[in-house]
Amino acid sequence: MSTTPRLRYEGREIPIEEGETALSACARAGIVIPSSCLSGACQSCLVRARSGEIPAAAQVGLGPAKKALGCLLACLCRPTGALELEALDASSEYKATIAAVERLAPTIVRVRLRMDDEMSYRPGQFVTLLRADGLARAYSIASLPSEATIELHVREVRGGQMSGWLADPARVGEAVRLRGPAGECFFTSEALSRPLVMVGVGTGLAPLWGIVRDALAQGHAGPITLLHGARVIEDLYLRGPLTALARAHPGLDLRLCALHGEGDAEVTIGEIDALAKSTVAAMPGRASARAFVCGDPAMVARLKKGLFLAGLSLREIVGDAFVEGPRPAAAL
Repeated sequence: MSTTPRLRYEGREIPIEEGETALSACARAGIVIPSSCLSGACQSCLVRARSGEIPAAAQVGLGPAKKALGCLLACLCRPTGALELEALDASSEYKATIAAVERLAPTIVRVRLRMDDEMSYRPGQFVTLLRADGLARAYSIASLPSEATIELHVREVRGGQMSGWLADPARVGEAVRLRGPAGECFFTSEALSRPLVMVGVGTGLAPLWGIVRDALAQGHAGPITLLHGARVIEDLYLRGPLTALARAHPGLDLRLCALHGEGDAEVTIGEIDALAKSTVAAMPGRASARAFVCGDPAMVARLKKGLFLAGLSLREIVGDAFVEGPRPAAAL
């Protein structure tokens, strides 16, 4: 078998260098494949192989069904022989319109999307949002299917191509596309009576805001512990709605934590992973608990380790790590 990489995309021959990814080669050829994290986490660059041998690394993290269909991640695909790729069926994309942009904190906005096409999803899953120019970023769904719009929580980062664009209220009325939904960070009825632990850092609250309301709507009978952490108190957004939800549901224990600032009766100052570990360690029935941890990859890894050491089963800890898209060189 030839070891010289050869790549075709939608019937077009694409020049590719040894060790280069299919995503990079297509970009050089002027072909836009939606992408975001460039590490395979967001699955924005999912494509399908028509023929050829798929490198094992290009399917890391994909489920059996997607592998069976020949799906792969273009950002991780480094062909070693002949490989022909095609875009996924357009039916996996949905049209939407930006309906509202609302600032929730100094660096966080809530973006509401009105769907032009019907899309089924579970609260807590994520979608890839695509602009007209092909720029793509993955965001968790914070809304419930019964709501009129899809709710996303976006952290505005310095030099962020998508976050800065979305944070502008002038974008209301703009057309976008959604790909997905994807991810396994959602509530299932199997956990109706089990303790739930939810820990979100920053906009890691977004999927948890959907999951906790979904669990309560389904009649979850077990205790729920929800911890939200941020760098400063001002970034503890949705504090009012979370407090109101906890008051309406005595089984919901809300804990807020900030790394810096002056604490009060509701906010603990310190590391959220330490607070999460001590909270869970004192929790009755923790061995049977299901946990969701969401935020940046390093924090998710620390939280999963801490919750495991506190007595949770590792296989019952669902992690959703938010990987930032690449920034322009001028912003680094």
